[in-house]
Amino acid sequence: MRAHTVVRRGARLGALTGAWPAGIGGVLCLVAAFVFLTGGLYGTARALTAAAGLAVLGGLAGGVAVGTATGLALALAPRRLLARPVLRGLLAALTAGLPLAALSVVLLTGDGYTLASYPPSTHFVDGAVILTVALGAAARSGEIAGCDAEG
Repeated sequence: MRAHTVVRRGARLGALTGAWPAGIGGVLCLVAAFVFLTGGLYGTARALTAAAGLAVLGGLAGGVAVGTATGLALALAPRRLLARPVLRGLLAALTAGLPLAALSVVLLTGDGYTLASYPPSTHFVDGAVILTVALGAAARSGEIAGCDAEG
């Protein structure tokens, strides 16, 4: 019962974390689709509408997956680790951030490219997103694990 509750809390946090970029990406794609639709480019408008749907579904699915993994890691962690806020936050940050970092490297190095093929701004944005998700998971690790504010 306890593990199920912790995993559910993690999934809920992941859904909230994934909803923001999903909503922003979806709205931007729909606005661009509307612009192309009014310009008479119907094929591009359809493609952007499909991209909006994929952005929303992908963002939510990714957020729920990362949140569920974080909740599962905290549910399986020993109680003495959960009693220490720094260790609990580190576990949550690593569980949320490492899969995103690995996915980022895989996506950037696909199709024969290397990480050096991209401008530094791409790496900066990727790093900022990964760090934001990891710090958010660490900050909410006590809430997910069901620990008091004092630890």
